[in-house]
Amino acid sequence: MYQVLRLVALSTLVSALVRPNVLPEYQQEIIRPSPGVDNNDNVHFQSTIRDVLLANQIIPQVLDDFEPTYYLDLSFPKDHERVLMGNDIPVKSVSERPTFTFHPLTGPPDYGDPPNDKNLTFTLALTDPDALSRKHPVKSEMCHWIVTNLTAPIGSEEIQWPDLMDIVNKFEQLFEDEIDLDSDLSGSKTEMKPGEVESYVPPAPPKKTGPHRYVFVLLEGDVSSLKPPKERPHWGYGKERHGVRDWSEENNLTVVGANFFFAQHKKQ
Repeated sequence: MYQVLRLVALSTLVSALVRPNVLPEYQQEIIRPSPGVDNNDNVHFQSTIRDVLLANQIIPQVLDDFEPTYYLDLSFPKDHERVLMGNDIPVKSVSERPTFTFHPLTGPPDYGDPPNDKNLTFTLALTDPDALSRKHPVKSEMCHWIVTNLTAPIGSEEIQWPDLMDIVNKFEQLFEDEIDLDSDLSGSKTEMKPGEVESYVPPAPPKKTGPHRYVFVLLEGDVSSLKPPKERPHWGYGKERHGVRDWSEENNLTVVGANFFFAQHKKQ
C-alpha cells in the first residue's frame, strides 16, 4: 500500500511547478524540473523532493538542507485540493484544516534500516515565509498552525474541522491594516483541538502581494516539554525570516519532511 502511495505521490511530484524569486509584477516563470527519477528508486524520490524545495528556496530560506525521510500527503477537504509540492490552491479552498497522512521513505540498505515509527513522535507545522510578501517579508515567518503528539503512519481523515472563512477575512484585514497581529487574533483564534499547540489560522495573503509559499514541515522528536511560539509573527523571534527553523531547534525537533503550496489574493 505504501509503495502505491509513494508512486502516486511521485507521479504528481515530477509535474510540480518550481518557482524562482518573484519577478516584476509577480509574473511567475514556470520551470519544470527534470530530476531523472526512477519510479522504483526511493532515494531518487527523496532527492526530487529536496530538489523542489531547493528550487523554490524553501531550502535555505525556511529550512536548513536535509534529506526527507517521510512523505507528507495533505489535502484540504472543502474543495478536495491536494498539496503537491508547489501547486496553486485558491484561498477559498484552504479555510478548513487539512487532512493529512505521512509515510516513511526508505532507501536501499546503504541508507540504513527504516525507523521504528512506533517509538517516534511527530509534530506538523504550517508557516508562511512570505508575509507580507515574498519581496518584502517584513512579518515573516507567520505561524499558521502547529499540531503535535502524532505517530506514523497517521491519518486525520475522520476528524471534522469547522469552516473558518470568518478567520480568513479577519486575518486578511489584519495584514491590510498593519496592526498588532498576535493581540488582535487573540479574539478570533479557533478552538484548540486535541494535540494542537497553535490553532489553525487559514492562509489569507493580502492584495497585490503575489503568490505566498505556505510550507508544511514535519518534525520528529520528544514533545513532552514542547513550548509554543511566543506569538505568531516571526514565531515570536522578532526578526524577519525567522520562524519554524528557530522554533524546531529550540525544542530539539528534527525536520524529516516538507510539502508546500502557493496561494495568492485574487486582486494583484
